[in-house]
Amino acid sequence: MAQGWPISVPPVKRFDASGGFLQLPQGAEVAVQLRGVARPAVVVELLRAAGRLKVQLEAEGAPALWLGEGASELPELPAESSSERYALTVSPSGVAAVAASEVGLLRAATTLAQALAAGPVPCGRVEDWPEREVRGVMLDVSRNRVYALPTLFRVVDTLVQLKANRLELYFENVFAWHAQPGVWANVSPYTPDALRALGAYCAERGVELVPNQNTLGHFERWFKAEPELLRLAECPEGGVRTPWGSVQETPTGLRAAHPNTLAFLDGLLDALLPCFPDTPWANLGGDEVFDLGQGRSKAIAPPAELYFRHFAHLSATAARHGKAPELWADMFLRHPEMLPMARCRLPAARWVLWGYEASDPLAAQAEALAAHGLDFLVAPGTSSWRSFCGRTDNMLANLRAAAAIPSRGLLLTDWGDAGHWQPLAVSLPATVLAMSLAWDPTREPDLPAAVDALAHLRGLGSFLLRLGNTYRTARAEAGNATKLFQAFTRPRGEVTFDPAAARAELAALAEEAPTLGSTLLAREAQFALALQTLAVARASGEALTRRDYARVAAQLETLWLERGPRAQLDASLAEFWRAAQP
Repeated sequence: MAQGWPISVPPVKRFDASGGFLQLPQGAEVAVQLRGVARPAVVVELLRAAGRLKVQLEAEGAPALWLGEGASELPELPAESSSERYALTVSPSGVAAVAASEVGLLRAATTLAQALAAGPVPCGRVEDWPEREVRGVMLDVSRNRVYALPTLFRVVDTLVQLKANRLELYFENVFAWHAQPGVWANVSPYTPDALRALGAYCAERGVELVPNQNTLGHFERWFKAEPELLRLAECPEGGVRTPWGSVQETPTGLRAAHPNTLAFLDGLLDALLPCFPDTPWANLGGDEVFDLGQGRSKAIAPPAELYFRHFAHLSATAARHGKAPELWADMFLRHPEMLPMARCRLPAARWVLWGYEASDPLAAQAEALAAHGLDFLVAPGTSSWRSFCGRTDNMLANLRAAAAIPSRGLLLTDWGDAGHWQPLAVSLPATVLAMSLAWDPTREPDLPAAVDALAHLRGLGSFLLRLGNTYRTARAEAGNATKLFQAFTRPRGEVTFDPAAARAELAALAEEAPTLGSTLLAREAQFALALQTLAVARASGEALTRRDYARVAAQLETLWLERGPRAQLDASLAEFWRAAQP
């Protein structure tokens, strides 16, 4: 953070101290004047840390705020300011801030609110702006967990504190399509009204709500729920080999560019996209299409041609709703012949380059996209899924590598593979670091302290980061997972690591856990510890009873229901209980 400025997440870029500290009157109302703010409620709520407020609104003029009776004159901003750039000056008797836009003023209010909470606030001048245009988080709401609106509102509040500007929801079959009730009948889907309410909440807070709907691969849940849709599958019998050598036994992909497929997808997008009126983007997926051109379409055209025909049509569909497509970029890496054609065949598209391992060659892959003139985001991961409690070292290296790549922005992905057992709290350190580095890749926060400040919970950051490294203590590293997780979900006897090495660290964390308290985040952290401890005990061959599993399963159920509807909880619990079988 800038030398002398209180903790700020992300750290502010520039602070020039002038001496002394802000001194607001104790017990009296504090004057707040806002100018050029169409939706002042969020700014006012952020400034509640100053005490009781007396608010005055002025409609006309550039976005600005004054706090305190003796607030100084407005600072100046460079003419070429980013729309989110702001500056604020602090004097002993007040604060004045100006921004290039209303969203920029919201960023200024966020910085000021964090400083007021950390206090005392030093006098001087802050100037700050983001380095990346897009700074967002993608939540998987399709792999069993469907987060309720109150949970998503909390996520948005966290993103505001981190000066992030995007939230994506990854859909597969969790939207209430009128024409497809069979695919969502048992998953507590999002309705159009719910999505519009969430979008309005986001827009008021300078966050863009973006849909992320797969439209080619990852249709396993659709085919299972409505077998009649197998008429649209590329390989209806399954059996496709993946790039990792395994075989995808169930059918997964649609028949690309076929008229029946495109008509079906047009109907899905025509229902879904109007629920997101405040974004010009729609992520249409397109990742991991292992069976592209391998089945019914094999004799029709090469895979690249099928891909471009498919998404050229869907791009036009999105355009009818005022949206441009975003597409995952991994198919370029598997079919490099696509790269030279991408800009011509899909000129409106933006690409999303994902990679979740510290060892992934993201920089080289990004260079290939840039060399062909493609606009792209970089999408690292939280390293939370298939891990119980995260993989701290992998997460840190993955995020730092992704943030260092020049790009349009950074999209942090939080997936729910294999049951989505990990609680939301496990992803908090990654979210804090990713959004901080997206704001400024050269300034990394004190991560434990930043997590504590954001959660208002002392010790949480250090606890989660230590817990997330117990996979390394156990020498249980594995690609896109931990061996502890793999051993828990596979038959006994397949352990190829030393789980006992993690016992001492887990025991130390167990002594510390009660000090975190009983907030939802604290209980989720304690549950992640319980999951990891149970996994170590099972992998070590300890004689566990059904009661040992039941205690952890009860925590899983309780915390799950605090974040959202029951939905597919029973499916996740069934997977969990398989580990208890002899």
